[in-house]
Amino acid sequence: MKTKLFFLFAIVAGLGMSNVQAQSMHKRSKHESTRIKQGMHNGELTRAETKRLAKEQKNIHQDIRSAKMDDGKIGPRERREINRDQARASRHIYRAKHNSYERF
Repeated sequence: MKTKLFFLFAIVAGLGMSNVQAQSMHKRSKHESTRIKQGMHNGELTRAETKRLAKEQKNIHQDIRSAKMDDGKIGPRERREINRDQARASRHIYRAKHNSYERF
């Protein structure tokens, strides 16, 4: 009886964790999109930089959707790849916002 309850709890906890991780990926994507919009409004990003960064975010969002479509959850390898892509995109946003491009 105890083992059945333990396995049931483990399954429920595992499902909850995968949902939380997917939510954190979406939250991170929204944060990055907000950073891009903020940079555009502040004049820190040019139109071309904004377009390139937005396209990168769109590709990451599409990767998340396609990973979920396979079996309904994001596996560890897919999660690593998406996290790597998100980290790379975050660096790109930072560098684009802090470059020393003089605007006339």
